[in-house]
Amino acid sequence: GTMELRHLRYFLSIVKLGSFTKAAEELSVTQPTLSHQIRQLEEELGCELLDRTSRNVRLTNAGEIFANFAGRSVKEVENGKAAIQEFRGLRVGSLAIGVVSAFINNIMPSVISRFQSEYPGINLKVLELPTGELGRQVSAGDLAFGFAYGPSSTDQVVWEELFKERLCLIVSKRHEFSKYKSVSFEEISKTPLALLTREYLSRKMIDTAFLEAVRSPQIGIEMNSIEALLQTVANTGLATILTPRIARTSRNLVAVPILPAVERSAGIFTRQGATLPPAGRVIVDMIRQVAREDSAGSKD
Repeated sequence: GTMELRHLRYFLSIVKLGSFTKAAEELSVTQPTLSHQIRQLEEELGCELLDRTSRNVRLTNAGEIFANFAGRSVKEVENGKAAIQEFRGLRVGSLAIGVVSAFINNIMPSVISRFQSEYPGINLKVLELPTGELGRQVSAGDLAFGFAYGPSSTDQVVWEELFKERLCLIVSKRHEFSKYKSVSFEEISKTPLALLTREYLSRKMIDTAFLEAVRSPQIGIEMNSIEALLQTVANTGLATILTPRIARTSRNLVAVPILPAVERSAGIFTRQGATLPPAGRVIVDMIRQVAREDSAGSKD
């Protein structure tokens, strides 16, 4: 015979109530049926779970060990049912997430439209926030998760990588480097740059890469807006360094790979010890998928 959920439920009911009679009542089955089901369970396990000699039913040692596992199994199935109910949209909910500006105009628009069409019952709130603020709101429990670059786990916040991105030199089609297959930091040091300000993590990575190449960048402009940087590069002879997916928002820009590669890790921050709600998991899976489709599309 194979063990079924029913066997576990019957056994746990007897454990809880300490009597076959009361358990049979609670489960609305006859006592012979109940006894038979427990016998089947004991046969499958190859040992007795209940000591039937005394007036009220007691657990054998094996029974005590098994009761723990049986309880957990039944609970897991209950959790599964609840999760499925949420998935099926029976429970209308709301989900608040935070996203850094780098992903607000790419990745997120297609994720949001997919989510909206598949889960119209769930109210989605998407906030554009800097990484530090993201971490704060995630640890405070105001956001289900934050989508940003990392990693930077703290005691309150856990990091999970979703994908990697390489930094590229971004230039207008008129720039001499637009025809290059790749560029080095040595070559980049010869052209004037428009870069993000120093509070950005990618800027810190860029500064480090120049140090390692023993070159200093020619910085013409610093800005704290990715949009403004792209506009500047499109309309001047300046170049910038960002991820290729950011540059794809504009027709006039070209992303030239940088070698050796400088990679960024993109992923999500969640609160320590908190599990993502089902709607949150769905969005995270969609982010992964869209990022994968995006990078497949950029190979051409």
